[in-house]
Amino acid sequence: MPNLFQRMFTFKSPEQQDVVITGDETGYVEQWYNKNTFNTDNADKISTVFTCIKILSDTLSRLPLNVYQSSKEDGRTVDKLDYRYNLLHYNPNNYTTSQSFFAAMEYYRNLHGNAFAKIIRNPGSGRVTALEILPAGSVIGYSKTGGQLYYLYQKKSDTGVIMENIMLNADDVLHFKMIAKDGIWGVSPLEALRLNLSTTWKGMNTIDKFYENNAVAPKALKSMIPDAAYRQKAKEAVKEFKKKYAGPKNAGEMIILPEYTEIQELSLSMADAEFISTIKFNSNQISAVYGVPPHLVGNYEASKFNNVEQLQLNFKANTMDAIARMYRQEMEFKLLTTTERDSGRTIEFNFMAFVETDAKTRFEGYKTMFNLGVMTPNMIAKLEGAMSYAGGDTHFIPANFMSVEGYEERQKKPE
Repeated sequence: MPNLFQRMFTFKSPEQQDVVITGDETGYVEQWYNKNTFNTDNADKISTVFTCIKILSDTLSRLPLNVYQSSKEDGRTVDKLDYRYNLLHYNPNNYTTSQSFFAAMEYYRNLHGNAFAKIIRNPGSGRVTALEILPAGSVIGYSKTGGQLYYLYQKKSDTGVIMENIMLNADDVLHFKMIAKDGIWGVSPLEALRLNLSTTWKGMNTIDKFYENNAVAPKALKSMIPDAAYRQKAKEAVKEFKKKYAGPKNAGEMIILPEYTEIQELSLSMADAEFISTIKFNSNQISAVYGVPPHLVGNYEASKFNNVEQLQLNFKANTMDAIARMYRQEMEFKLLTTTERDSGRTIEFNFMAFVETDAKTRFEGYKTMFNLGVMTPNMIAKLEGAMSYAGGDTHFIPANFMSVEGYEERQKKPE
């Protein structure tokens, strides 16, 4: 009789209730692995893809991650006494910092569509003690059984040999994903970009080959020997010519033409001439899929904003806010209890340092926040890296400000 694992992770017909959905729904198209044929394994070797992933990874991983507690008495404050604070803010495990952990999660998510981390809990208390990064490709599918979600994890040796299949309850796995058709498994952006990436890959290889030959492709040697008896001698002369003068190492050498030959110019085809334009177009398409502004990957002409602050605000509003919310909801769902969420406890990235402004604009913002009683002098000093002082933790508001409740109470009193 098959065990529980076999029953849950066995391919079944669509009519049956328990169906295993593999992560790759369409499968990768079989291709020849040569230099001029694109394969998704080569995607991070395309500069625009690597740059987009690096920007998203660097941006998210540099944001401080805090545990907050909201209450009527103290408002919303960072709860540094929460046992998860050090785990999320400093080091999710014994060998990884918070910055490295989330940078790796973003790298896997943007390259494969899904990123996974195993939640290690204390067997006695159930408290989270560590977050362990699961290698890309080790989680190969999922199954919905009895109202519960399970992931199929393949544990492999250092040589890539599958040692065992492990069934992981979704409650013990953090799953950060791209947009998902079914709300569970993220779609790989590389599949959406396959055609653009393939064209770029071939274009870059063509240009590389062009310069590898010292960019002499537009020229040809024409033999002036009419007699066929000298054809073999001409071929040998051309071979010797390429050996002496072709390639980067021979650039700048004085060219001596073989006997009875002359150089003729060849016109480039439109397709060859448009390779660079095609690569530039594909670069914009790749940036759009990842939500990275074109100016961040080197295309400054595509920007419609006239200052850095507007560019950053646009990037934050249209890209990073959605990513941060996805991370936040996954962590709050798996790392907090229902009671804690109901009591006002949250896990959030701090975007305060995301948008950089000039000193004048920044100080005017501080002044407004100070006059509203939102920020104290020491809070401003901390953000600017200045020294705090005793008494600087007090909130101030102008004396002529009065709450609605205070005004109504004053109206009740006689003159």
